[in-house]
Amino acid sequence: MRSIRDLVMLVASSPSMNVIQHFESGGVHIYFIIGGTMSEVFLFFVREDKPLPGSFIIYNNFSGDISYSDRLRTDPNISSIPIVEVSSQDIIPPDQLSRVLSD
Repeated sequence: MRSIRDLVMLVASSPSMNVIQHFESGGVHIYFIIGGTMSEVFLFFVREDKPLPGSFIIYNNFSGDISYSDRLRTDPNISSIPIVEVSSQDIIPPDQLSRVLSD
């Protein structure tokens, strides 16, 4: 994905994806979601140099604005997308992870 906005819009428009996962490796922050079909798995991710602030990404479904919060928000037209912290992962193979981290 090109930006965190793309990842957020994908989650906000999907009935089956409702969290964004995060892990840090080598000082780089990877935010990702896992999707797919019955026979294939897709990993959509974005690389950030700094961690996103807060535990939730707040997406305004009406205006498209994105903000961050440490609390769940339940306002009308608002989606609160949790950021789930992953301590270790084995989804991205080491050779591919090294390419992502070096970009």
